[in-house]
Amino acid sequence: MSIITGALPDSVELEGKSYGVHTDFRRWIAFYEAVGERDLVGMLKVYRELPPSAETAVALALDFGGHAALPYGGGGKRAVLDFETDAALIYAAFMGEYGIDLCEAELHWYKFCALLAGLGGDKRVSQVMEIRAADAGLVRDKAQRRRLRELQRSYAIPDKRSAEEKDSGLIRCLGEFY
Repeated sequence: MSIITGALPDSVELEGKSYGVHTDFRRWIAFYEAVGERDLVGMLKVYRELPPSAETAVALALDFGGHAALPYGGGGKRAVLDFETDAALIYAAFMGEYGIDLCEAELHWYKFCALLAGLGGDKRVSQVMEIRAADAGLVRDKAQRRRLRELQRSYAIPDKRSAEEKDSGLIRCLGEFY
């Protein structure tokens, strides 16, 4: 299904039964924030009617949400966009590019993602995403590489993991070496 050739979906299907979902972009931004925080209750708030199991509901929601073209970039290596960190930049870009006030707009998640992906390269949010996605190791000039790394630190997405999660990640990494 293409965003321009058919009706936008408002449900997910499991074994021939449809389960209604909220399609407003705000719900889906909250969904992805809940995914990052591993907040099951928050993830399930995209549903109007819940599928039989929470695990199935999350899988179906991830599938529904993932059909939108999100501009994460970075070849999947790292996130280059964070809805919380970049909220003001996203808001300004939509206002400047499309004249859409996201505080008042009612947009289907797929429409929101299409517009987000289509933002011009001259928008600050696009430039920040490009900086985050860039591989400083490929920059030959030392001064340019240093400047890029400074910009990447400046625009870094905050690590929202708990101290325990960070420690377990470090232990897992160290375990690979020993």
